[in-house]
Amino acid sequence: MANGKTRLFTTIPRFVTGIPYTLATVSETQARNGPLLQPYPSYSWHNGNGENCDLITSAFRVAITECNQMWVIDSGVIGTTQHCPPQLLQFDLSTDRLLHRYRFPNTTYIPSGSLFITANVLVQDPPPRGSCSRTMIYVADVSYHGLVVYDHQAQTSWRAENRFMYPDPDYGQHTIAGESFNLMDGMFALNNDKRNLYFHPLASVSEYSVPLSALNRHENWANGPEAMPEQFTLLGRRRSECAASAMDGRDNVYCVTFNPIKLFVWNVNTPYNSRSFGNLPAKSSELQFVSGMKVVRTPDGQEELWMLSNRFQKISAGTVKSSEVNFRILRRKLG
Repeated sequence: MANGKTRLFTTIPRFVTGIPYTLATVSETQARNGPLLQPYPSYSWHNGNGENCDLITSAFRVAITECNQMWVIDSGVIGTTQHCPPQLLQFDLSTDRLLHRYRFPNTTYIPSGSLFITANVLVQDPPPRGSCSRTMIYVADVSYHGLVVYDHQAQTSWRAENRFMYPDPDYGQHTIAGESFNLMDGMFALNNDKRNLYFHPLASVSEYSVPLSALNRHENWANGPEAMPEQFTLLGRRRSECAASAMDGRDNVYCVTFNPIKLFVWNVNTPYNSRSFGNLPAKSSELQFVSGMKVVRTPDGQEELWMLSNRFQKISAGTVKSSEVNFRILRRKLG
């Protein structure tokens, strides 16, 4: 929200060169292929191609907190080249000014090996009493199979690794809407209920958890990222892979499976199996590969599920037609 107006943010990660800006709002200006994207906070933040690490190199996902602040995870990678260290940027959405920048130290990532893609935020001092200063951020490293924990108050970060963060080679080939592609992505989706972090790799049908009490203590990881393997739990398995997921205020986790394409919901207080899953009606032609998902609370306190879907199977196969709709932003009420 800014000046009482609701804005919709999207990212355009720089998987290739030549992308003019990588973080944007969806404008009201309609063009031939849909609404135009407006660079955020301004174009001048994006006009570098990796040579100025004070700009935004490649924004992956964002998280907006209860204090009307947005955290942006910038991978620092264009194509496969690590131009800048990965960083977290914190913007004040009422002024669009940068509040804080945190550059990850090289102890937390492998240059040109790691790719930081998802930031899951836990505000421990929310408003009206708190000021969002006690904030923990959990960051998924998708290609070097790890998790980085950032303590905003202490302004320090550390790395955790576990075998559950790796892709499963049996699930590296994916089929969506009849087209198959290979993608061996590891750590992908993160959610927390203030007690546990729930996560899954993309190339996997398993869901895992780890207590935040174990992750949040820096000294637990002083002896290396593979400490505390006993803290990680396999919760269960589903029938198919799913990508992005999100959690609502009632501890329900949402995800869209690839094959068949289904939007399902699971409550963290129930066993992780098909008997506990609920299926929500949704058009499979619109969902396909859901790479972004958020639960948003409206000003009147209602929760909505927002999804960014694309046809990655066509992007991967090189069969994308610009005359067709390939990217959609979908919203549904969670009444």
